[in-house]
Amino acid sequence: MHIYLIRHADAQPLGQKNEFSDEKRSLTSEGRDRMRDGAKGLAMLGVDPDLILTSPLARALETAEIVAAALGVSKKEIIQTDNLKPGASVDELFAEVKKHTGVESLALVGHEPDLSGIISRILQGVGRVPVDLKKGCVCCLNVTETVPALHGSLVWLVTLKHLRMLGKS
Repeated sequence: MHIYLIRHADAQPLGQKNEFSDEKRSLTSEGRDRMRDGAKGLAMLGVDPDLILTSPLARALETAEIVAAALGVSKKEIIQTDNLKPGASVDELFAEVKKHTGVESLALVGHEPDLSGIISRILQGVGRVPVDLKKGCVCCLNVTETVPALHGSLVWLVTLKHLRMLGKS
């Protein structure tokens, strides 16, 4: 199974158009435009998820919808989950992922530092791999083992800047 971990694009700072609520922070117009271009780059790389799990926070959900539109994923294949909210349990997320039997390619849209923690757990079990996903960055992992936990290897990690360059080519 391939898992694509996608960090949300640039969002409004707290206090602007969101009533000082972190959950309601939407993407900036520049963040939306950059993510659209980056999502075209994902399409050029052949990314084709069967399902997208996303944090319910506005900026992540909006990023998931942009990616889905560019990759031809229907809205019914986007599932909001509290297991991708900031500070959520990785074990509960992994249990949720395992419930989606038959899914060969999955995108997870969320936040830092949680996504880096997920990458670390999949790559080496318990230790910490020093990965810092910038906004809009995408990491592809090949998961080869799901029992007792998800384990796999790094396939690629691409910044939004490079995805945008691919999308414009």
